[in-house]
Amino acid sequence: MTQSFSKLRDDSRDALAGNYMPYFIVLVITGVLTGLLNQLLSFVAAPSGRAGFVLLIVIDLLLDYVVMILAKMFQAGQYFMSLNIARYNRVSVSDLFLPFRYDTAKAFKLCAILALVETVCLAPFTVCVSNLLYVGAFGIGTGTAVSVLAIFLLTFGGIVSLIGLELLIAFPLSQALFLYIDHQEYSARECLSRSRSLMSGNVLGYFRLHLSLIGYFALCIVSLGLGLIWVLPYLNVIRANYYMNLTGTYKPY
Repeated sequence: MTQSFSKLRDDSRDALAGNYMPYFIVLVITGVLTGLLNQLLSFVAAPSGRAGFVLLIVIDLLLDYVVMILAKMFQAGQYFMSLNIARYNRVSVSDLFLPFRYDTAKAFKLCAILALVETVCLAPFTVCVSNLLYVGAFGIGTGTAVSVLAIFLLTFGGIVSLIGLELLIAFPLSQALFLYIDHQEYSARECLSRSRSLMSGNVLGYFRLHLSLIGYFALCIVSLGLGLIWVLPYLNVIRANYYMNLTGTYKPY
């Protein structure tokens, strides 16, 4: 790393000036299409709602995985837009659909692997929350008494497990989509292996970079998600600048 985190954040903020509107449109398209897929799959799986808890968890994780693949495809498009913003290149809403028009088979394979990794990372948290929902812990008058301590421990355990798994298996692969965008000659496997090489010794630093934005994430929670309209573009351009810093292609504009 040659640039400080504050430098990456400042340059990302400057590069984003004038580019929030196309990014907002991209986020709306992403949200609508992934939401529609999620609703469709939920409708198809609705008859399984009477199944046992274990089967419900399996179905829920499978549905999450399918939606996650599409989300990762769109994330690749968002990263392409973010790289264009960070490099002061031309930016277009069509950037979102890069994985659907450029080496789509490789993009799908890569996104399917990354989606599987994210689903595994989310699994403990999903199980904890689903267990609480199943027994009616968040409902009123559902008939099952669950102590506040039990709710806290399950939720806290799920969050800790999520963070731990992200650090162990997701963060080392965090640069794979950027490598797919920049290197046509790399296979999906090479994108993953080279991402691991780039992130060797940098995982905790990457985590600290995200942790430095905790105030922005808190804003998203307080605003019931509306803050993502501003925070997500900022975060993705920071990630793009971080990638360029790792690969030695960063230019201080």
